Amino acid sequence: MYDEQTVLVLSGTSDSGRALARTVADAGGTVGFTYNSASDDAEALLDELDGDGHEAWSCDVTDPEETEAVIDEAFDAIGPIDSLMYTVGVIARSSITDTDVDDWQRHLDVNVTGAFNTIKAAAPKFEEQGHGAMVAVSACDGIMRSSNLAAYDASKQALIALVEEAARELGPSGVRANVVSPGFIRDPDALSEDAIDGLLEQQPYKQLTTPQAIANACLFLCSDLASTTTGAVLPVDSGLSLE
Repeated sequence: MYDEQTVLVLSGTSDSGRALARTVADAGGTVGFTYNSASDDAEALLDELDGDGHEAWSCDVTDPEETEAVIDEAFDAIGPIDSLMYTVGVIARSSITDTDVDDWQRHLDVNVTGAFNTIKAAAPKFEEQGHGAMVAVSACDGIMRSSNLAAYDASKQALIALVEEAARELGPSGVRANVVSPGFIRDPDALSEDAIDGLLEQQPYKQLTTPQAIANACLFLCSDLASTTTGAVLPVDSGLSLE
C-alpha cells in the first residue's frame, strides 16, 4: 500500500511518529520527518529505516516561518508528498484554576497553532499537486471530557475543528483531511500493572492503544482504502469514548 508513497511525519521522534516512519519505510515507501530538539533520536531513526531517500529536518512547529521553510524544503527534497501526518503534542494534567497562562498557551501553541502552521504551509503544495491526504493525531479528549485536563482538552477539541475546516476548504482540490483520536496508550515504562488495570476498567474493550495502532489508523486514513473519507474523526480507543 505504501511501496511507492512518500509520507511526511511531524514529528518522527514521537512514539506514534516513529511507528509511522518505520511502517512506511518497511513497506518500501519514502519517509520525511521532523524533530524539535531530539537530534540524536532523529539520527537513530534515519539509520534504522529500511531503504534510501529518507530525510529529517529540525522544526519548531510553533514558529510559522520555520514551519513553512521546512515544508517547502520537504516538498522540494522528497516530493511530491502523498501524505502528511501531524503527531506533535504536549499534555499536562491540571484543573482550570491550577493551570497558569503559560501552560495554557503552550498547549494551544503546540497542539493547535503548530497544526495550523503545518496545514497552512502544506495546503498550497497539495492543491498544486491536485491530491494529498493529511491526518492529525488528537485524543479521545477531543470528543469527550476528562477531569483536570483543561488546557489539553481544549486544545485537542480545537485541533479537530481545525482539521474539519481543512477538509471543507481543501476537498474541492482533491485533498483530504482527517483526525485519529487515541485513547489510553500502553507504556510499560511509565505505568505499573495496577495503573494499567485501572485504565482497562474504564473502557469496554480490554486492550490499551499502542503507538503502532495509532500509526495503522493514520496510514489507513491516508490510503486509497479511505479515498472518500474526509473530515472524519476515527477513535482508536477501545471504546473509551463510548462511556
